[in-house]
Amino acid sequence: MAIASLVLGICSIVLCLGPLAGIPAVIMGHKANSDIRKSGGLLGGSGMATAGLVTGYLSVLMIFVVGLLAAVAIPNFVKARNQAQFHGCQMNMSSIQTAKEMWAKDNAQADDAVPMDADLFGAGKNLSEKPACPAGGSYSLNSVQENPICSTHGSMDKRMRDGSTPP
Repeated sequence: MAIASLVLGICSIVLCLGPLAGIPAVIMGHKANSDIRKSGGLLGGSGMATAGLVTGYLSVLMIFVVGLLAAVAIPNFVKARNQAQFHGCQMNMSSIQTAKEMWAKDNAQADDAVPMDADLFGAGKNLSEKPACPAGGSYSLNSVQENPICSTHGSMDKRMRDGSTPP
């Protein structure tokens, strides 16, 4: 039983089996140590049983360490993804606004003119295709004097238009 405990404990760590092999290693290690003590010196293998216990407990402890790391990392990944989507959306809206301004200048349109998608996007237009919001939102073009609006992220941040550092 001590050998089985040691083998299961090592497998739980090396093969990343965690509690599937770690818990049986702990149970068998305790049982083997108990049997060795009760035998009055007739049975050996106390070291292997103890090593099986240690490796089994380490594999069970790894569950909590991995869980703690995930609890810290996942919110940071979500925050970084949301921030990247926001900045991508801001850049798309900046491109749309620039295309609107160029369209108004090229076609002698007033600042309150509202372009259609066909005026800005397509072959030979200011943008080859209408940008898509990275978060799945849709863009409202608005008039030339107004910034585009995203259904997910709202209006364009002024700092993106004047070239300063984004939020």
